[in-house]
Amino acid sequence: MTRRPTFTKRHLRLLRDACLKPVTGEEIDAVDPHLIAQVAPFIQWFCEKYYRLTVEGLESVPSGKALIVGNHNSGTSFYEAIGVGAHWYIHKGVGEIVHSLAHDAIMELPVVKNIMLRLGTLHASHQSAREAFARGRKVQVFPGGNLEAFRSYKHRDRIVFGNRKGFVRLAIREQVPIVPAVFVGGHEGFFIINDGQEVVKKLGLKKIPILRSDTWPLMLTFPWGLVWGPMAHIPLPTKCTTRFLEPITVDHYSPEDEFNPEALQDIYDQVVNTMQAHLTKMSAERRFPILG
Repeated sequence: MTRRPTFTKRHLRLLRDACLKPVTGEEIDAVDPHLIAQVAPFIQWFCEKYYRLTVEGLESVPSGKALIVGNHNSGTSFYEAIGVGAHWYIHKGVGEIVHSLAHDAIMELPVVKNIMLRLGTLHASHQSAREAFARGRKVQVFPGGNLEAFRSYKHRDRIVFGNRKGFVRLAIREQVPIVPAVFVGGHEGFFIINDGQEVVKKLGLKKIPILRSDTWPLMLTFPWGLVWGPMAHIPLPTKCTTRFLEPITVDHYSPEDEFNPEALQDIYDQVVNTMQAHLTKMSAERRFPILG
């Protein structure tokens, strides 16, 4: 278990500045390795204590640019992913930058946006990913988005990408390997009764730009109790594990194949089937919900 790091006034000033000082210039250049190095030990310590977080297979991730593809747990409170990021930098070093792509609804929050950009998070777009790859960096995406983040509790052991193949197009066009990352445990930190896809269709919520939501869940959360809608919550201290898998290469296709339906389906099936096999196995190894 990681020893608790010491929090000083210097750390407080660093966090204050990171939150309150607006980011100027290009978003891709806002990432602050010094800030990451200072906060990573605290995040790792907390996540190991609260989630009993374990990270496996980090040695499988190749150096250089790559596309890390994960399954999205925990609704809008996907905090174990932040813990995995801290684990990454502590073991890989801050020179191995990973840019996570996040929904506009998160990236447009005033204070949150400032610190997220400094920690390497970018607005979710292919342009953001291309800029990161051009610098030889890694990009992390969660193709399932809110469709997967708010899948029902009974489907917590399923990969739900909704046939979204944008990440495959990106990997083929940029000729980068895909590194699947399987997250398990976090979706037991709250209880989704219904994902509300029918509500979204009837109310036209997907047409609202700031939402662009496929789901409007009915869920039981702490501390709010029964809520309707994608409200942030405090996850229960469920045992969480993340496993990085062997890279899936796309170099048997050319960049021109980004619009080739057969190529897209081939890589998509490889990624989803591989992740589902590991998620099923990892879920079966859990003896009890929350406890792991």
